[in-house]
Amino acid sequence: MKKSLFVMIAALVTLLVACGDNQDNNTNEENNAQTLRVAAVESPMTDVVEIAKKLLAEDGIELEVVEMGDYIQPNEALKNKEIDANFSQHIPFMQQFNENADGNLVDVQPIYFANFGLYADGYESIDELPDDITIGIANDPSNVDRSLRLLDSHGLIELSEIDGEQYGLEDIIDDSHNYSFEQAEIASLSRLYEDVDGVIMNPTHASHLDLTPADDALITEKEDNKFAITLVAREDNVDSELIQKLSEAMTSEEVREFLEEREGESAVPAF
Repeated sequence: MKKSLFVMIAALVTLLVACGDNQDNNTNEENNAQTLRVAAVESPMTDVVEIAKKLLAEDGIELEVVEMGDYIQPNEALKNKEIDANFSQHIPFMQQFNENADGNLVDVQPIYFANFGLYADGYESIDELPDDITIGIANDPSNVDRSLRLLDSHGLIELSEIDGEQYGLEDIIDDSHNYSFEQAEIASLSRLYEDVDGVIMNPTHASHLDLTPADDALITEKEDNKFAITLVAREDNVDSELIQKLSEAMTSEEVREFLEEREGESAVPAF
């Protein structure tokens, strides 16, 4: 009787230990799970992340693409550790967020140039563009700076000399064409197109009007500009293995081929 009871207790202890081992193994598997959450706003940003998702799956890494409705949400979510990375902006826009929101975001890898262009309905060349017109530009400081640099690089305005600062409208020192500027949120620029004489916008928003930089823009940025759309992470995870693998996937030949197939030089690889 006592011997049988001892055997039963021993068996029960063994079972409990085994269950505990299984729970530990399951916990370890969950802790070691390789997952990434990456935010993007619209095509072709989301497309690039989707390509990376397929490539990372081959290495057992699960990537969730988190689509967001504006360009501020991805940075807020990344700062608050709701996501692991985002792909929605150029470096000056990220730096502006860090300054305004005490952020700790860092650039990982430039992926492609979405070159700004000046689009004006009814004009075939910049030489046809008249004086005294209104030009629509984005209203955030980094893209005001970008728009003015575009006009300055083509000799349409002249900007004062500044050191490491962002240009504002007050920095125009020569505007012989007497341009006026109407500012709007960057995603609204395509809707502004019919209300003003010209609009400076990126290829994604120009595509809403079936316009491309190569075919329709009167002037465009040079490809050595500082505004490449860039993979962004945080200071605390930028050097992690997962973020580095994500960067490798987003600079793969598959991504390069996708970007090069975009019409009208709308996404020029930056790697």
